[in-house]
Amino acid sequence: MPPMTLERVAVQCCTSCAHVLKSDSSQTQLRCGLGYYLQPPLKRKQGRMDNYPVVEADERCSQWRDRLRGVLNP
Repeated sequence: MPPMTLERVAVQCCTSCAHVLKSDSSQTQLRCGLGYYLQPPLKRKQGRMDNYPVVEADERCSQWRDRLRGVLNP
């Protein structure tokens, strides 16, 4: 894995996450779709949008925090 730089850390948040779902039904327009994307592709069925948690654009979930632990919190 390549070393983390400040540039890479800055973009690793919900707004640039591959799992984010755009949603008109949330205040932030974003919902976390990690649960959806963890399903095998051929079996994926999107549920109601209120089943996915609302996230802020600059949030970092445990997926990001765990990956950054060694860089920011040695």
